[in-house]
Amino acid sequence: MLDASSLQQLTQLKTAIRAEKDLAEGTVRGTQGRFGFVVLDDGREAFLAPDEMAKVLPGDRVEVSLKGNDDPKSNKLDAELEKLIKSEKRTLVGRYIVRGKGHFFAVDMPQLSRWIFIPPKSRGKAKEGDYLQGRILKHPFEDGRGLARIDAILGSDKEVAIEHLVTRRKYTLPDEWSDAQQAQAEAILAVPFADSDLVTSRTSLSDQAFITIDSESTRDMDDALFVRKTDAGWELSVAIADPSALIEAGSELDKAAWERANTAYLPGKAVTMLPEALANTTFSLVAGEARPALMCHMSVANSGEVTETRFEEAIVTSHHKLSYENVAAFLEQDQSHAIPESTQAMVRELLACAQALNNQRQQQQLLMEDQDDYELKLDEQRHIETIARYRRNQAQQIVEESMLAANNAAGRLFAEYQGSGIFSSHPGFRAERLEGIKQVIAEETPELAGVDVTTADGYKQVVRAYQNNGEKRHILAAFRMMLQAGVLTAEPLPHFGLGIDYYATITSPIRRYNDLHNHRALKAILKGETCAAPSEEQLQDMQQRIGRTRQASRDLEEWLYCLFMQQHKNETLAATVTRVTSQGVTAQVDAWGISGFVKLNPKAYQFDPERMTLTGEDQQWQIGKSVEVQVDRIDLDKKRINLKVVQADEPAAEKTAE
Repeated sequence: MLDASSLQQLTQLKTAIRAEKDLAEGTVRGTQGRFGFVVLDDGREAFLAPDEMAKVLPGDRVEVSLKGNDDPKSNKLDAELEKLIKSEKRTLVGRYIVRGKGHFFAVDMPQLSRWIFIPPKSRGKAKEGDYLQGRILKHPFEDGRGLARIDAILGSDKEVAIEHLVTRRKYTLPDEWSDAQQAQAEAILAVPFADSDLVTSRTSLSDQAFITIDSESTRDMDDALFVRKTDAGWELSVAIADPSALIEAGSELDKAAWERANTAYLPGKAVTMLPEALANTTFSLVAGEARPALMCHMSVANSGEVTETRFEEAIVTSHHKLSYENVAAFLEQDQSHAIPESTQAMVRELLACAQALNNQRQQQQLLMEDQDDYELKLDEQRHIETIARYRRNQAQQIVEESMLAANNAAGRLFAEYQGSGIFSSHPGFRAERLEGIKQVIAEETPELAGVDVTTADGYKQVVRAYQNNGEKRHILAAFRMMLQAGVLTAEPLPHFGLGIDYYATITSPIRRYNDLHNHRALKAILKGETCAAPSEEQLQDMQQRIGRTRQASRDLEEWLYCLFMQQHKNETLAATVTRVTSQGVTAQVDAWGISGFVKLNPKAYQFDPERMTLTGEDQQWQIGKSVEVQVDRIDLDKKRINLKVVQADEPAAEKTAE
């Protein structure tokens, strides 16, 4: 037993050793492999070796000691765990695995692929292969051996729609509404809109022949359009559904919408931000029904410039619900029977106005690359039966240009009244990629070497130059993968991707909480009142929840894609390269929009990370390259599809911007 003097010496020794260490705190980030990283509070990242990663979970707050790795040319850091500061209580979702006498919870968690031992008393009646929901009994920090318990058995592979249930539980997407939320929804539904005070307090525009253009299956219709031709151009009105008219800030339904952040569009089933009865009926701009709306009236010149904007609260009635398919059939194929005769003249004017707006954006802003849409059609098992491919059409252009113009107008107004609205900003290139990007620009287009790509104007200049050069468009595609993710902010910051100074979305308040808030902010401005934007911390929290719903949708799609592709293992499929890494390429099957990884021999190619190319003796791999592939391997546990090359062709000539 140590005496007091020895204990004091030991404490002093530990203190001295600790003082010599380079200590830091951060948050654990996992990977698809066994290793991980600690994202330090100062923004740096430190590597966690597999043995260290086995002791922690993604999201854990830890203290680590830092040291440089063995490569003297590298500035990368290695981390060793010192202390577990905090680990959130979390729901685990995964499968029940039995290996010999060991019973395990194979956790399916973003950034984590691990088996955790389930002690006998915590196993219940689970069978091998069952999908489980559970939690951590013992954190693995001390010895790398965690313990888990089963709280619920979700079902087996034979259960109908088991993939949907597992995904909702994995991402904690809500399944139902609380009693208080249901009571508020029922109270709103109980009052006929015709008897509402809104009818007499707002301008009535019900005599104007607004129309909605959306997918045939859409029920939560946010927007309706009306246009009138003038000598100077057009008067374009966008009527936007107005749930804020009946849902007050801070009410139970508002709290629920804040928590959900947006509608999660899972294949075959949406998890709505608002109760379906409200989203699809009370607030939806249903044809033939008067509805409260926030109006954005815009004067559009023949050149496509928006010369004047006015917002107001109103009552509107959509006269017709039109589908993208039918409007496109009328406009592109001259099928006069596709839409009602009473709408045809206005639809043609809407197209003329949209094309003028598009031309103006091409000159002053930036156009996004057109991409095909894919619609998953599910069978009785809620698996993919077929995938329909749709090319972008003129009906979609009408809606997109009208929505962009309205959101741009809202952004400009909020820029005048800072601190009220929520901007959707796109901050440009990631800082660590800037030097490489500048070097490529100097080599490929010396005349642009002095352009500052950290500014919106400089970025637009480079994009336009590369968009109009078919031989360099693959470099532009690579550059776009080096952009930062979009952010929600209360600051009036530019949207680099669109080439717009200020952009604030208002056109989907039934589906997005930031749009719902922006409606309240716009109304406050109209009334001379104040409506403060959420804090930066609140916006970051909202963005995380939006990211979670998007990841849930992607995760479920990838799972269903794997099941679908199992039926097409021996088929040769036309595909296009969408990403290039040092190890291979990602190729997207043209007919279905499904992506898989093609592993290549890295020793046979020279990888250029800035241009995203792999160059060998006989061929070069770049974004946009056409290739024929077959399924090589499908990993259902990791939801990964590996492809193999059948035949690679040189990329077809790129289309230049119109």
